[in-house]
Amino acid sequence: MKKLDFDKKINKKKLRKPKVCLPEMDKQNGKDVVVQMLQCEGSQSISQWNFLYILLLFFLLFSALFFSLANLQIVQGQEMVERSQRNSIRISSIPAYRGVIFDKNGQKVVENVPAVNVYLNIDVFLDAQMDIDDEKLRNVSRTLEEILGEKWKDTSEDEISYESIYQKVISIYSSDPYFSNILLARDIDNDMSISIKSLGEELEGVVLEDESKRNYLYPEQFSHILGYVGEASLTDIEKYEYVSNNDIVGKLGIEKYYDEVLAGKNGELATEVNALGHSITGSSYIITPQESGKSLYMTIDAKVQSKIYEILKEAVKENGATGAAVVVEDVNNGEILSMISYPGYDNNKFIGGISQKSYNQLLEDDRIPLLNRPIAAQVPPGSTFKSLVATAALDSGAINTSTIYTSRRGYTFSSGAPFQEFQNNAYGRLNVIQAIARSSNIFFCETIRHWDIDELVPYLRDFGIGQYTGIDIPGEMPGRLPSPENKIYLAENGATWLDPIWYPEGDGCNSVIGQGITLVTPIQMANWIAAIANNGTLYTPHVIEKSVDDEGNEEILKFEPLNEDFISPKSLEIVRKGMWSVVHSDLGSAKILRDVGEEVAVKTGTAEFGALNEKGEYEHTHVWIAGFYPFEDPKYSFVIFFEDGGLSFESLPHARTILSWLISSGYK
Repeated sequence: MKKLDFDKKINKKKLRKPKVCLPEMDKQNGKDVVVQMLQCEGSQSISQWNFLYILLLFFLLFSALFFSLANLQIVQGQEMVERSQRNSIRISSIPAYRGVIFDKNGQKVVENVPAVNVYLNIDVFLDAQMDIDDEKLRNVSRTLEEILGEKWKDTSEDEISYESIYQKVISIYSSDPYFSNILLARDIDNDMSISIKSLGEELEGVVLEDESKRNYLYPEQFSHILGYVGEASLTDIEKYEYVSNNDIVGKLGIEKYYDEVLAGKNGELATEVNALGHSITGSSYIITPQESGKSLYMTIDAKVQSKIYEILKEAVKENGATGAAVVVEDVNNGEILSMISYPGYDNNKFIGGISQKSYNQLLEDDRIPLLNRPIAAQVPPGSTFKSLVATAALDSGAINTSTIYTSRRGYTFSSGAPFQEFQNNAYGRLNVIQAIARSSNIFFCETIRHWDIDELVPYLRDFGIGQYTGIDIPGEMPGRLPSPENKIYLAENGATWLDPIWYPEGDGCNSVIGQGITLVTPIQMANWIAAIANNGTLYTPHVIEKSVDDEGNEEILKFEPLNEDFISPKSLEIVRKGMWSVVHSDLGSAKILRDVGEEVAVKTGTAEFGALNEKGEYEHTHVWIAGFYPFEDPKYSFVIFFEDGGLSFESLPHARTILSWLISSGYK
């Protein structure tokens, strides 16, 4: 082939219009080489602007791609990594074993027993787009509701109330789409379990798990102390870092106060899931093992608790009382040997969810079984309050053992308003010891008339009146301090039966005999009696002594005193002598307690409350019997309270029964 002349002009008209335009080739060193691009007839030359447009388009496409990649990797990178991990590995909780509770002698009062819980595996109801198969879920929900009845419903007072299982599942899954197993019911019975298993594929996605539940071995005697557990509510999960979905938490009592100690730490289980989010069989492994909760040992003796509960049950019936309470406290450290609220309730009914019918019965019971009377019943203390007033008056110098006031009929205030002894008795000339023995209203009225309520109030505060004792059980109430400020505040804030004025004689005299606006709880009374007995230390009362972990390591719990060295030992000695005289002198009204096995010191009280009858008398009264023993070397203080239970002397036989049994059983 001749070599083409690059300067030679080509006659385009003589060229045949090709179907495809090809380059002209030449052989150089045995290879085809493009020597010139021939233009096809009818084609147009390519403009240089076309190349610029192509380059610009390429640049725009590349920029868009670059920014998209940057957004995915930098802006959304961490989110995508987490989503990818969660889509491939699902982390779930392994429930920790809840600690057991023992009495002071190592007797179990709370244990864990096997239980069957019902879960729904949401994975079974998800399609490739992670959407729920609505019809399938509704069918399973309806079938389960027929089997479980009300067992599946939430019973937490602050939890959402769902109308159906379907609604509950949708709500939970919407709040956390990575939440695989949804708890539907706890502690189902054997018939329910058999029904679920028998339906097989019809209840696909429904899983039965063998777990545990709480069992209270003394359901009524310890119900107010132990409380109960329930499923963690939304509030619990938000409030406590250690609580998560499906956890069991304490709702009342020790179970609530020491919940974190008892709960332990949940473990973590990793489960591999496929692209659809479904669990892969056999792909689970433990990331973090669970840590069992610690066990608790109480200061309370189960035998004492049970025996006194039986005595109270009969006593309430005989007295026609609404309810009752007993507190027995170690005066040397604040440990509670026994604390009873009658009537109790069966706290086992709350495990797995109490029925609405059963809960309504408790709420509508006139005896108020859910009220924890030892720490939450705020009532007038009656004449037991005189033990505090006498101590304060002696310490301040307002009175001494030589101070004499005369108890007589026809006693009146300077305004002419009448005031009298119980049943309008007249006891004659009395010193403070005799006044305590006789429980003279007039002696203590004369004391405050010659003194000042503003000087008494600080002493009452020192003994804990109007304040929490800090006992390790939730739900304690503070009572009410009888001060002018408190009376005026009450009168100006809804207490229409009160004048917003403090009357030094009337209000003062009512206050020092434990009436008026004065309110206390049984635990406060047991604590101030203990302080009188132990020579002036106000301890923090408590019901737990120690915790013990799985390896047997003990931790003794420490409770700091509430107050120390705030009253003179001489004043306390005189008041103790007055309380001894209530039992052992001829003036006293509690001679029936002389033969209980130890020398007992006591102060009784009959507190009036409610409306006056046509004769101007109170028809309702509370009964108080408070004291300590042995007299020479005190070990225990005690308080016995009968709500709307008549007169104090009528209940002394029941106090005798309790004290005799305690002392004969070695509690002295």
